[in-house]
Amino acid sequence: METNALFYKIQKETVSTEDYVNWSHSLLENNVSSPSINIISSFSFGDSIFKVEVYFKRALNELEIQKPTFEISARAYIGFLANKIIKVNNHSEMFELAYTIFRIVDTELHNLDDLLEWYEISEMIDRLQYDDVPLEFNEVEVISRIKNEAKIFLGLND
Repeated sequence: METNALFYKIQKETVSTEDYVNWSHSLLENNVSSPSINIISSFSFGDSIFKVEVYFKRALNELEIQKPTFEISARAYIGFLANKIIKVNNHSEMFELAYTIFRIVDTELHNLDDLLEWYEISEMIDRLQYDDVPLEFNEVEVISRIKNEAKIFLGLND
């Protein structure tokens, strides 16, 4: 997980020891290291989050990382979710990831113009799952739209 996306989970108070450990592993994979990053990477997912957070704060100082604004961290987390959308093949998981992005856009980022497509995607998923009337689109089209929006957000347009 990218640092700014991790900050989103910290700000929302949903961060876990696993998130910190995965974050440290991703830094090490990208040849970013510090004494505290190395220690965090040695923790197991079941270790105390309070112990891990001590080393996380040290790592921030060691790497001179500043806390990002909420919008920057939320956009980074949306990017994390968009990346998962591209990789996942399970339709229900993809729909849940798209809903999560929609909730962030709707309730936390307050209708940013470049993210408004997620409203329409949310409506399409709702209609697909709950309407009994024939629709002007099908599941394959909705999945294609979700993946396409995820790619656009990540700047992976073909």
